[in-house]
Amino acid sequence: MNSKNLAIFSLLAAVLSIYSCASLGIVPDGKIIRNNFSRTYNVDFAYFHPRLNLALQDYAQRYKGNSFQVVRLGSDAVIIRGLYQGDQDRGRFPTFITIKPMSPQKTWMEIKISSSNPEASAEYLERAAKELFQIVEKGTGFRPQE
Repeated sequence: MNSKNLAIFSLLAAVLSIYSCASLGIVPDGKIIRNNFSRTYNVDFAYFHPRLNLALQDYAQRYKGNSFQVVRLGSDAVIIRGLYQGDQDRGRFPTFITIKPMSPQKTWMEIKISSSNPEASAEYLERAAKELFQIVEKGTGFRPQE
């Protein structure tokens, strides 16, 4: 097996094992807290999403414990899945970031963030989402539409 096939196989195995754990009920659904947050940016979708991904990858390299990966790349949406730890000891938050074009010069971004930690309140999730938006905005140089 060459290194490219091995990397793809390893990634596929990791994704399948995560989904199998969730479907077996290892993480109880009743204890997971989920919140969604979204913003709109005055920038073209095709220009925005690569810069967003680069900003997240740079952050993950600088701050260990964070990881992000594009799981869907399309002309109608990009989905990035990851684990966000932040700079405080709150644990790692499973995160889905969805980016969609709204018009030729507008892009919509939603952060879905969750936690299985019973001590993680809605305020924790909101703070983590705001931190992620700040990471994206600092890394891309784009501010949300007011």
